[in-house]
Amino acid sequence: MEGIVVKGSKNLFTVKPAMPGVNVAVNPAGAVGQSAAHSAARLPADSAGEGFIGGCIECRLKGKILKDGESAYNPLAPGDFVVFSPDSRLIESRLPRRNKFSRWNEKGRSSQVLAANIDLVVCAASPASPPFRPRFIDRVLVQAEVENIPAAVVLNKSDLPLEAQDAARLDDFEKNGVPVLRVSAKNGDGLPSLQDFLAGKTTLLVGQSGVGKSSLVNRLFPDSNSKTGAVNKKFDRGNHTTVMSVLYEHERYTVIDSPGLRQFIPDGIDPENIALYMKDIAPFAGQCLFGASCTHTVEKGCAILDAVSKGRIHEDRYKSFLRMKD
Repeated sequence: MEGIVVKGSKNLFTVKPAMPGVNVAVNPAGAVGQSAAHSAARLPADSAGEGFIGGCIECRLKGKILKDGESAYNPLAPGDFVVFSPDSRLIESRLPRRNKFSRWNEKGRSSQVLAANIDLVVCAASPASPPFRPRFIDRVLVQAEVENIPAAVVLNKSDLPLEAQDAARLDDFEKNGVPVLRVSAKNGDGLPSLQDFLAGKTTLLVGQSGVGKSSLVNRLFPDSNSKTGAVNKKFDRGNHTTVMSVLYEHERYTVIDSPGLRQFIPDGIDPENIALYMKDIAPFAGQCLFGASCTHTVEKGCAILDAVSKGRIHEDRYKSFLRMKD
């Protein structure tokens, strides 16, 4: 039987069987079909508020690991399509992925896949409590470019004031083609626009701890009862309340909520190529006088430094690029 992974960690995963009559097969290109992916993931919330119905099955991996997942921190992620036995409750194989979104897990020293077979990555942020961190967003956007997945930014807590330099960074994201939506999970402002934006898509929600991702999930899925937590007042940062990625589904959209992160390290990219995955910097990356040997820090004839001096690249975005590269 085929199904979709809803959540899981280590060797225990929650699998939702494909709907009767829905074929979760791979297309000739070897990737799971988008329409099939959305159809197979219809998971209306139950009275327990778990975000998916009781028809899900707790399964373990046959042989504990997948042959092609040995080097990964986690062999399966929400959104993965699998072949499993409902009788033995064993996952026998994973179907080819259309795509994935990962980060480098520093503790595990390996790639950690947050979600698979998605249409959109949304990075959630807040103006304050915790502070706005545009460089965190930069890293998420770079990873989305690496995976060739469209990305957007959602500014939650829009009822709080936004500093002028932070507003300028948001404007810069929009200038470079990244949609920015302003919402408030607290009072519901901007929620209809966000729902329209997510319609028909399977979206991964990423963000630092405390920005209100779980509160947004509770707004998008009123029966989810996703656990929320207060921001640590001493350190002005969030506490980890979501411990694993979980797939939720509405009749209009599917969202995979990922654990809140303190930092985000891009995965699967050479430091020297980071500029190629930053839309505003990429056009200048190959125009430096000293070519590939340019460090983009002090050299005369550096096209990137010249673009920064002329305001074509935001100065803080440039600093973010250097830190990411380091």
